[in-house]
Amino acid sequence: MRSVSFGFPYVDSLKILQKFGPGCDFYGHGSSEDLDDLETRLRSGQRYLGLFCEFPGNPLLTCPDLNRIRQLADEFSFAVVVDETIGTFANINVLPVADIIVSSLTKIFSGDSNVMGGSAVLNPRSRYYSCCQKIMREYIYEDTFWAEDAIFMERNSRDFLRRIVRINSNAEAICDVLRDHTLVKNLYYPLFNSSKQLYDAFRLPRGGYGGLLSIVFNHPEQAKAFYDALDTAKGPSLGTNFTLCSPYVLLAHYHELQWAADFGVNADLVRVSVGLEEPGELRLKFRQALQVAAMALR
Repeated sequence: MRSVSFGFPYVDSLKILQKFGPGCDFYGHGSSEDLDDLETRLRSGQRYLGLFCEFPGNPLLTCPDLNRIRQLADEFSFAVVVDETIGTFANINVLPVADIIVSSLTKIFSGDSNVMGGSAVLNPRSRYYSCCQKIMREYIYEDTFWAEDAIFMERNSRDFLRRIVRINSNAEAICDVLRDHTLVKNLYYPLFNSSKQLYDAFRLPRGGYGGLLSIVFNHPEQAKAFYDALDTAKGPSLGTNFTLCSPYVLLAHYHELQWAADFGVNADLVRVSVGLEEPGELRLKFRQALQVAAMALR
């Protein structure tokens, strides 16, 4: 059976679902209208093996309606797989509505950018738990995690919860600089997106909104000037202990820019993964970059 990729995801997630196995149906907007269409297909007899989504998504930081997805999954018998890498289990708890939770431990769980890893958590209350556990143990899982990688991953993760608190706060501080600036056309961050209530439904009592945000400027030249002037590290990853800026769409979707734009993902989008720097230092760097960007069209 085919699967569903719901919402605009990290590029490799969608490509793997499309390339391997029977393929997938892609709902790139992740909207309520997309869910209406999915429900119509299901009621007309279409069946799926599973639905894959991110919470929140990359790079627009929007959230799917997990409660409604769970209801459809229970009624029509498909598994729900949620990638919570960006939200992180320090901020959100999606286990009640997910059959499997996956996360990239390479990102903020480690933070130090010196080790790679990932995790898959099977929900013990899921109807698929026994089956998935058996398949994982007998056919899929292979212990290839190098001993020193395990040592570094454990060491790096010891202050994970403390780091998340700081990064949540720093991200909001940067948003305060960007949100009402005249050069900024759109600021994407779970706290300010239209899907905030969907995020809040799974936000922990002391949880924040994560360390990833994306910016679209009024003009491409302003985006270029801002990116060049911003005094932070530049690169394609996220979840680093230092602030990292990326022309994400150009790097991930260079050969399909119009396709991405059809789902609201602008080619000139600037993605920022917020780090642990002093908040005052970060505010200053972003204000300085905005000043340079303001001169781009003069």
